[in-house]
Amino acid sequence: MARKCKEDAEKTRQAVIESALDVFSEKGYAKATFDEIAARAGFTKGAVYWYFRNKADLVAALIVEYMERKRQELAQNIPEGDTLEDLLDYFTVWAKVLRDDARFSKFNRFVICQMEWSEAVVSRVQKNLATQTDWHLEKINQVLVKCQERGELKKDLDLSMVSDIVRSTYMGIVFSSLNRFTGGNIDEKVRIGLSFLFEGLKK
Repeated sequence: MARKCKEDAEKTRQAVIESALDVFSEKGYAKATFDEIAARAGFTKGAVYWYFRNKADLVAALIVEYMERKRQELAQNIPEGDTLEDLLDYFTVWAKVLRDDARFSKFNRFVICQMEWSEAVVSRVQKNLATQTDWHLEKINQVLVKCQERGELKKDLDLSMVSDIVRSTYMGIVFSSLNRFTGGNIDEKVRIGLSFLFEGLKK
């Protein structure tokens, strides 16, 4: 019985998160209310407050849930190697998911393009995400360090700065694609864009 109650509670929590994504995407973070999120999910406002204290908590949970769920789904497809080609494949896999998974694309469009990241909201959400690892940055750092150790990169590179540039390049392509500023397949643009960048890093 306890197990069923726990499963039901998790289903309710997941339904609230999915409802929140829809309402946030349609109304924006500032205008969305717990009343609307609860109604969309088919629950009372009290049910939403049972799981989340405020909208910042809900956004933080949304980010963690979607990213962790997708990382687990992609576990078999994400390259584990430590070459620049492996890193290229890594980001191409993520870009293909953005192309093919409508809900994940909607989530990214909200977080990257629609979310009103005021200073107050950023500080509250970041506090909730403080223990989360930036997997993209972790992967980039891992590969760059190994490539430098093997003597494949220019010696004077600041790897910390390069890591930021690689991630920013990927995120810039994602932003442009999600906002429909540019056409074409996002995975193809990611592969071509990062290929140009990686070529400039080599000896």
